[in-house]
Amino acid sequence: MAAGILIIIGTCAGLYYFSRRVSVLIEAKLNAELDAKTQELQMSSAEAETESRRRDAILNSMFDGVIALDSSLNIILVNPRICLLFGHAPEKKVRNMSLLEFSHSAELDEAAQTVITQNQPCELNLKRFVSGNEQHFQVYAAPLQTLPPGVVMVLRDISRLVKLEQIRTDFVANVSHELRTPIQVIQGFSETILDSPPSDTEQLRYFAGIIKRNAQSMESITTDLLTLVSFEDETTARPPLEKAALTPLFAEASDAVLFSARNKNIDITTDCPPGLCAFVHRSLFVQALVNLMDNAIKYSGNNSRIFVSAFQDKDTLLVEVKDKGIGIPAEHKDRIFERFYRVDRARSREAGGTGLGLSIVRHIALLHRGTIEVDSHAGEGSVFRLRLPL
Repeated sequence: MAAGILIIIGTCAGLYYFSRRVSVLIEAKLNAELDAKTQELQMSSAEAETESRRRDAILNSMFDGVIALDSSLNIILVNPRICLLFGHAPEKKVRNMSLLEFSHSAELDEAAQTVITQNQPCELNLKRFVSGNEQHFQVYAAPLQTLPPGVVMVLRDISRLVKLEQIRTDFVANVSHELRTPIQVIQGFSETILDSPPSDTEQLRYFAGIIKRNAQSMESITTDLLTLVSFEDETTARPPLEKAALTPLFAEASDAVLFSARNKNIDITTDCPPGLCAFVHRSLFVQALVNLMDNAIKYSGNNSRIFVSAFQDKDTLLVEVKDKGIGIPAEHKDRIFERFYRVDRARSREAGGTGLGLSIVRHIALLHRGTIEVDSHAGEGSVFRLRLPL
């Protein structure tokens, strides 16, 4: 009996120690697996966080605006660029805001709705006005493959490209218009000479003079156009700014327009302190002076005076060209530095102007990191001010 009890006790003890050991082994194994899973989750979480940061970095650095929407066209995600384009501060909470509320654009809302309905991408050009300024966007919208499906839209601001294309179109139209008249005149008088040769030399000289003047007009337009193109080409090599005494440059510019001034008996008075110096492109500075003085001569009456002066205003060189000519009406003052813009086209052509002189002056001012401005009243003359940093 006692022996049986001992056997039972021994068996129970053995089973206990055996089960204890198995339990410890299982627990150790479970802990190892749990640790491995924890490390795996931590790595996955770190990778997800890294991926999220990478995605945010890419979105934040994009020049294009990006917006992601759910099936109800409410915002899931935006990047700072699109917030800037539509006047929202990047830190503003726009999540869950509707696309219409965010953009105030029925066209964008309609395009997003079409993508949701048809499950097909679409493209469109969008034009909107902000504070009186016209903006143009190229928009690409595509289905967002989520459950439920959404929409992702990418907006590229093409306002500058549209403006440049308009400038190019206007430029071509203006060049064609400006060259058409002298070409027609040259062609007409050439045909007259060939078809019906004048009987006397004086008439022939008269016709030849007209042809020559129009050919010179075409040459002037071509020369000024090439000058503007060289200014606008950023790859054009330019000499460095150099410190120069301005008095000799003023004298050089005055000599260049002396013949035109004498033809109209116009007196040019210059006032430039002998010691005044500035860092300039010498030839371009002289060209700007010549253009301003020539412009003053063209639009001043006979027997009048033109005053040209230069002085230092704090850290700025201020050059003024003042005349008592016909002046400029207020509605034209903001546009006279545009290419081919003329207040009076007929008078400008008669005076031999190309419509490019003031535009060239503006480009020369920009090359010197300066500005050009005008103060003028119709019938009272004009004052052109060239401001360049010293």
